[in-house]
Amino acid sequence: MTSGQWWIVALSGQLAPGKTLAVVCDGREVALFRDANGTAFALEDRCPHRRVLLSPGQVRPGGLQCPYHGWTFDGASGRCTDIPNLRRDEKIPPAMAQAYPVGELNGFIHVYAGGAAVQGTLPGVSYRPAGREYTGSAVVPIAFDDYLDVMLDGPECLVDFPGVTITDFFLGDPRRDGRHLLLDRGAVWQGRGPGPAFVRDHPLLVRARVPLSGGDIVMALLDAAERPLVTLFIAATAGRRGTTSLVWRGFAHAHAHMGPPGWRLRRLAGAPPFTVRTALDGRAIAALVAAPSRERRTGAASGIDEEKECLHAQR
Repeated sequence: MTSGQWWIVALSGQLAPGKTLAVVCDGREVALFRDANGTAFALEDRCPHRRVLLSPGQVRPGGLQCPYHGWTFDGASGRCTDIPNLRRDEKIPPAMAQAYPVGELNGFIHVYAGGAAVQGTLPGVSYRPAGREYTGSAVVPIAFDDYLDVMLDGPECLVDFPGVTITDFFLGDPRRDGRHLLLDRGAVWQGRGPGPAFVRDHPLLVRARVPLSGGDIVMALLDAAERPLVTLFIAATAGRRGTTSLVWRGFAHAHAHMGPPGWRLRRLAGAPPFTVRTALDGRAIAALVAAPSRERRTGAASGIDEEKECLHAQR
């Protein structure tokens, strides 16, 4: 678990009014629910009374009702607002469920966890769709930090742009952009061959934007002039038992109609311009050489040290 930070935990469309959704936020089990007015809330997915799950409960006017004894908790404060079997002369005890701040932006539900004071911008602010969107969610059998590392060392193990081959040719060294590392790889249209002349004269490139802290990943397919063809925003967070929870949104840009016939036909047919792999090849991942990911690990560690120094200075 990290210090205070915003995490994307779900797509807005996954949470209907009056419904709940069990998610994981940086290893924490969280119950999302949306009230009749459309406002989303997040509580720890445990009732403070008997520690049963809250997510199977019902959304009531006073908040989320536990399915076991019917205690209801306010979504904003976590305060208990109702206990069905109390006598009229009895007061509601000061029981509190852990409540988390929630932010909703650009089709993503964000939860702030790990710190007392809310700070920082919502990761989804950088996602601006400019075409038909393709979305999804999954839990993949790989640890969170390993998922981020593999996105740098071997992104073809995790994502695919149908009709495109991602090569192992780095177009420069990883470079830091705020709290992210950027890394470009050469890519080629499938069937045209990765010969030196082709790569030099007609390159595609895949740009990975992988966080040093947090879980917002952007994978972009670009043409020779570095115009975007496809943008894929993946939100990852540490899940249960060494897994990683993912949600994603992505789209093809206007320039995506260019390319070989097979690629153009897929665009005309409305086929997704990318695939987020959910059945991972463990042997392929194990065979990857840890190269650019070492810089992510080093950068993340230095970022933690800088944060500790900042907090110490504030004291």
